[in-house]
Amino acid sequence: MAVSAPVPRRANGLVTVADVITAPRDAFQTLRVSPMWGWAFIIAVLLTAIGQYLGTPATIHAIQASWPAQVAANPQLAGASPQAQQNALNISTSVIRVAWLFAPVIVLIGAFIASIVMLIFRSMGGDAGYKQLWCAAMNIAVVSAGIGSLVNGLIAVVRGPASYSSTADAYRAIPSLAWLAPHAGVKLSAFLAGFGVINIWAAVLTAMAMVYVARTSKAAAAVCAFVILCCLSAFLAWGAR
Repeated sequence: MAVSAPVPRRANGLVTVADVITAPRDAFQTLRVSPMWGWAFIIAVLLTAIGQYLGTPATIHAIQASWPAQVAANPQLAGASPQAQQNALNISTSVIRVAWLFAPVIVLIGAFIASIVMLIFRSMGGDAGYKQLWCAAMNIAVVSAGIGSLVNGLIAVVRGPASYSSTADAYRAIPSLAWLAPHAGVKLSAFLAGFGVINIWAAVLTAMAMVYVARTSKAAAAVCAFVILCCLSAFLAWGAR
């Protein structure tokens, strides 16, 4: 009597997200065969939104505390009336209060940029399609955007908003290269903060994804991960105020 072949276990998005954290090699090997990103997107958005919401009071306090310095550094604001300066501050804090609602956009843009860079390096030697790279980037976003934001938010809650005397303090909350330059300006602090422990973790995952999903060389994978890390740091510096 013939013995039937075992039916392969159906890929599960939740299990794959968990594997990205606990068994990344297995996760990326699964994503190469069964690309999926739905659960990863939902989890990344939820973690990002929660983290940003928890960190909102600290961010607002930092903006308010550093506002006189921002006004002095901006000729247009410095020459405005006190009421106009207050209106500008109110607009800034109002935007921060609802920033967590834009978590889906942040996650999507981040994953899109990462997947495009991965696609460029895949073209130099590899055989994965864009869908596979997009799914890998979205699953990695659970770490880079989701866990990163959540840890920042939890640290802000534990420290308390009053401990954030400038926006640079927020960038130095998580261990990063910014710790090596405690007196740096906000933009340099933001750039150096991009090289933090969680982002480096995400970079390692990106390199693994390029090896196991895109089948590139380890050297190309490492350079790809570094380029994405630099892009993130540059974006943080661009948006820092």
